[in-house]
Formats: sequence, C-alpha cells, structure tokens
Amino acid sequence: MNELKLPNVIIGGVHKAGTTSVYTYLSLHPDVCGSSTKEIGFFMPLKYGKDIPAMENYAAYFSHCDSGKRYRLEASPSYLYGKKLIGERIRKELGEEVKMIFIFRNPADRIFSFYERKKANAYLKEDVSFGDFIRKSAAFTGDELHDHRDDEEALLMRGIKEGFYIEFLPDWFDLYGKNLKILFFEDLKKDAAGFMKELCAWLDLDFSFYKPEDFAIENQTIAYKNRWMHRTMLGVNKKFEAFWRKNVGLKRTLRNLYKKVNASSGGREKMNEEERRFLDELYQPYNNRLAEFLRGKGITRLPDWLN
Repeated sequence: MNELKLPNVIIGGVHKAGTTSVYTYLSLHPDVCGSSTKEIGFFMPLKYGKDIPAMENYAAYFSHCDSGKRYRLEASPSYLYGKKLIGERIRKELGEEVKMIFIFRNPADRIFSFYERKKANAYLKEDVSFGDFIRKSAAFTGDELHDHRDDEEALLMRGIKEGFYIEFLPDWFDLYGKNLKILFFEDLKKDAAGFMKELCAWLDLDFSFYKPEDFAIENQTIAYKNRWMHRTMLGVNKKFEAFWRKNVGLKRTLRNLYKKVNASSGGREKMNEEERRFLDELYQPYNNRLAEFLRGKGITRLPDWLN
C-alpha cells in the first residue's frame, strides 16, 4: 500500500436502494470524508474485460480529504455485479481492511424505481410502459453487456438481472467476511435514524452527531412538467457535483425550489397488480435462495420480501 488518499469504505450496491441518501448521511459525519463525486465506478472496467486507470486517478477524488478523517467513502452501486473480479481488485488496491456496504431492496420495487428514474431522465422514450420494459428486460437476462452504458438496450439488459442479488453476493462474503455489511432499503425508509444508528455502530462512529433533519431523502424520483428543463438541471447537477457535495444544505434548499417550479402535480406512474405478480413470481426463487444464504451467515432480521 502506498500513501495515496484512497477510500476505506465503499457502498457497493445496489441502484435505487437509498445509496445516495446513505452516502450523503455518512459524508455529513465529521469522521467521514466523501469522494468529490459519489458514483465513481472506478473498478467497473474490470467487469467488461478492461483495465482500470492508475490509482493516482482514483486518489484525486479524495484529494480534498483531511488526513485526520477516519474514513474516506465512495458509493458505486454497480460494484456488486462485478463479483470476484472487482472484489479481489478492490482488496488488492485498497487493503484487506476496506469495508463494503450493500443495501438491498425488494427487487420488484427496485426495478420499478430504476425504470421510473431512467424514464424521468429521458434515457427511455416517453411511450415505453413499465409492462413493456419488464417483459423485454426478462428476455435479456441471458445477455451480457460489454460496457457500462445507459442506452435503452443496456437498460433492458441490466433491469431485471440486477435484482438477482444471490447470483452476485456469495463471492463478496468469501472475500470480505466481517468487513461486509448487509442492509435493507425498507429499514432505511421506515426509520432512517435507526438505520444510520446501526451503520454507525458497525463503523464505530458517534451517532449522537446527527440531528433529525440530517436524514432528508436524497435522489428521490418525481414526475416533472418539462423534460428538457429536467435534463438541463441534471447536467448542471453533474457538472458541479463536487461543489454540491460540500454544500449539502444549499443543494437541498435549491432542490426544493426547483421542485416547486418543475414538479408535476399529475402524479407518478404506478405498478399495476399484473406487473407486480409477474415480478414477484420471477424473483421469488432468487429471493428464497438469498434468504437462505443470509440466514446461513447469521443475518436473520430480514424484510418481508425475504420472509
């Protein structure tokens, strides 16, 4: 190990399971320094048979971090899907004590949120229905992407398959053991303070630092009146992400003002009963295997979708 400023805590999964909120909450803690960009995805090229850049490039995301901070944090929710290939390389480059956090969510709810977000961000056409999306995605589960991208075909390939958590998780337990923490979005949604208290205990962080207002929801998908305006604002958000990460209070204030201007009062799309049945039946065997696996690892406090 060299003396580069590299992370020692990573939120490695999964998309649309509260990772942005948890990243933000942890970054607020005085003993934690969050990366200048939340989702770096530095190790993702390995999944597609490519090499990663020099570690100095990775360290640049943490150059602002005070050396007195106990933890340097990043969140790249796609790491889970790289299994042993990414897990081994992270340990090799960051050291055996690096900690990994996975947050799981009912996969049926996760894919709906994934679809809704990609559609709101105009990666999917407006006339693509959720029913069409999940049935087409189910037909792609045997296909593999050759790179990480956000066009419609790639989203179809990723959509359903990213909810097969048990297909990806065992390698990470083999590699990380006690340095792997499994959490659930449903617990975060029900009681964010309780969720963070448990996580802080695992990281040996003083939870008493937090105030109730710290636990505002981050990265929440809502319906927008004007898609062009929304895409423009997403570009602004991405371009100045490092600034917003340092000024969370200002970002929250401006975000609330923006919602007043461009949030639609027409309501959000909803999953219907037929779509819910289709997904529940599709995911049930994988959920059963996941529940059995987690219980075998001593994790017995499981959400409803795993009981």
